[in-house]
Amino acid sequence: MKIKCVIPILVIFVFLVLPKNMLFATDERNYYYELGVSRYDKGDIEKAILAWEKAIIVNPEFVEAYYNLGNAYEEKGLLEKAITSWSKVIEITPFDIDVYFNMGVAYTRKGLYTEAKDIFRKGIKVDPDDPEIHYFLGIVFMNTGELDNAINEFKNTLTLSPDHAGACYSLGNAYCDKNMLDAALTSYGEAVRINGNYVDAYNNIGSILYKKGMFDDAIDAWKMAIKINPNFVDAYYNLGNAYDEKGMFYESVSVWRKALEINPDMLDARYNLGVVYTEKEMYKDAIDEFKQILASSPEDLETLVSLGIAYKNGGLVNKAIYQFKKVLGIEPDNVSAFNNLGLLHIQKGQYDKAISLFRKLRQVQPDSLEGLYNLGLAFYFKGDIDEAISSWEKVASIDPAYKNVHNDLSVSYKKKGSFRDSIAEHERALEELGKRDKGFSIVLPARAKEEGMLVVNRRKLLPAVTIGLTKKEAEKLARVLGESNVEIGFCLNLLADIDFVVLEEKIANK
Repeated sequence: MKIKCVIPILVIFVFLVLPKNMLFATDERNYYYELGVSRYDKGDIEKAILAWEKAIIVNPEFVEAYYNLGNAYEEKGLLEKAITSWSKVIEITPFDIDVYFNMGVAYTRKGLYTEAKDIFRKGIKVDPDDPEIHYFLGIVFMNTGELDNAINEFKNTLTLSPDHAGACYSLGNAYCDKNMLDAALTSYGEAVRINGNYVDAYNNIGSILYKKGMFDDAIDAWKMAIKINPNFVDAYYNLGNAYDEKGMFYESVSVWRKALEINPDMLDARYNLGVVYTEKEMYKDAIDEFKQILASSPEDLETLVSLGIAYKNGGLVNKAIYQFKKVLGIEPDNVSAFNNLGLLHIQKGQYDKAISLFRKLRQVQPDSLEGLYNLGLAFYFKGDIDEAISSWEKVASIDPAYKNVHNDLSVSYKKKGSFRDSIAEHERALEELGKRDKGFSIVLPARAKEEGMLVVNRRKLLPAVTIGLTKKEAEKLARVLGESNVEIGFCLNLLADIDFVVLEEKIANK
């Protein structure tokens, strides 16, 4: 199942629009140069190129024509020709910083990062005080994963231009990639201080606050981003994630719906809707959302699995089986499909099929505890208690707290008549529960005896619980215990909850 995460803080940057402002010759303008400018202003780049090509034939030293010709070539995607034209500018006027800038940006946009670094470094030698050259060199370092170098260049930019909001934002991205969240938060904060409408910075502030578990503050940041740009789809998506974390179902659905209204192709928002609908047992709605995703991405494995789970939980067993088989046809070692398909066969009483699937899963992923645990379930319901115990003992030896494995072992031993082992396993189950929930203080660790408190020996109480009382008997014992001044509040819930004692009822409701 796809994890409902905040959209990652991506290292994606918007470069300055190319070409830069067209240069105009201040003297000796010839006919072809001015014709090129006119054509370019009208959006006819091809005719502008033809005119400027004629201009440099007339005057081979015409710097402005070479410069603009390079910009036009780059805009048409003719990088090699653009580089040739800009190189001619450098040959004629080696101290023109703008041409280094344009060449570096063009290389960066094409993913030619080595060339981009070389040309930006040459530009820095020409003018070490140009903040934009440092800034874009930092961007190149970000794209090559050289985060420390990127941070140095963004800091150089801010030294030269303290109010460079883009450098603050990019510095925040670099810190975030290094998991330096507090430093990133500070940098993003500087970005919005300089530019109060910096929606991307607000979005990333929200993302960091979300990661830190500060959901209310994250919500405020994303609301600010939406206030600045009511069509900022990523902020709606992230806001929905925060609402979901807070258990605000209707609010999360509302903003994810808004995200889809802005961008119907935002499949992550649609997927999350399917997930929360499944959690709320709104299976028809969940199925509709997953099907819409598959209409455009028919082999999206996570969605295929999630659709299968919605079918399974909604009682559409045969459709669920078909769905999980489809997943295995695409990805033969898909763990989730194996497990769900095996559980469906248990539900249908096809225990041998389930056992076969879980054994195959063990071959595909030998360290899958879920597969080993489910193999135990299949054996248990088939009536092969010894094999069930063998599987669950292996699970317990690896992870004693895995699901309710000690309870399952306790019931299995009880079924065999091994009451001593059953009692021991049930006590282990309570000990594990005590480790996870310190509210069970009578279990682990034992509470200090208070004045007026009577203490019950756990070993005298546990056999009655382990062997299994009827619900009526359990409630009667709970009342008796409740009438005394014994501080074992955990026991009242334990004895009244037959699902904790009877494995069959628990599994049937899965």
